[in-house]
Amino acid sequence: MPESFLKEQLERIKKLTERISAVEGQRERLADEMAHDREAMHRTPLHEVRDYRPYSPPREVEPRSSARDSSSRRRRRRR
Repeated sequence: MPESFLKEQLERIKKLTERISAVEGQRERLADEMAHDREAMHRTPLHEVRDYRPYSPPREVEPRSSARDSSSRRRRRRR
């Protein structure tokens, strides 16, 4: 009787080991699919399109001299 019990336990352990291996394989495949999906989420249909417009540097914006005056006016109005 003890031998049959040990054989049953060994068979049970083998089956569980096989199931664990199968689950780990599924987990790896799902992790790869999720990584691929995450990359695809960040892409748009225009992701591969190139912009052939000529580049021109942005114009420099001159600071407005009236910015200080308008802020002091606002303070005066609040009082």
